[in-house]
Amino acid sequence: MRGQDRRGQTTLDFAFGISIFIAVVLFIFLFVPGILDPFTAGAQEETVTTNRVADELSHGLLGSTSTPKVLNRTCTVRFFDAANPGGCHYYSGSSAVTERIGLDDRQNVNVTLYGNVSAAGTGRDVLCWDDTASTLAEKGGGSCDTVFVAGDSPPTRNDDSVTAMRVVSLFGEDVTMEVVMW
Repeated sequence: MRGQDRRGQTTLDFAFGISIFIAVVLFIFLFVPGILDPFTAGAQEETVTTNRVADELSHGLLGSTSTPKVLNRTCTVRFFDAANPGGCHYYSGSSAVTERIGLDDRQNVNVTLYGNVSAAGTGRDVLCWDDTASTLAEKGGGSCDTVFVAGDSPPTRNDDSVTAMRVVSLFGEDVTMEVVMW
């Protein structure tokens, strides 16, 4: 046996070893990025913040905590006008909607009131306040002194955004409050 190879490795041993090596390398490349995903930035924080803002607006900032989801007409109009609240519960030091609701560290937020207050409405109409008639109206359907939209326009592209909606009562009408953050 002097001239023969004494290693004892066969082709089958080599194939088995390479298969295990390739399986381990594939496992590392496929599953390690998934393990690190919880540590990357996502929309989870905006989800919590958006719901908190919608709750605070509907439960007290624009009305009274004793009657949640019933908005005070004066406070609501002043909030969307960026005027001094004078007895309302939101911050009045700035015209920026983020500062009025206590989100100084956030970039983009939009608060809009939608509803159907006339026979011509579709239900998804932006609402406004008509001072001369002292009533709610759809934005395109009449005279609007205060449009119930505050903040930047929500993105129309596929940007990450989080939306929270609340059904509230304003001046005896059921309206939808939508808070969008991105």
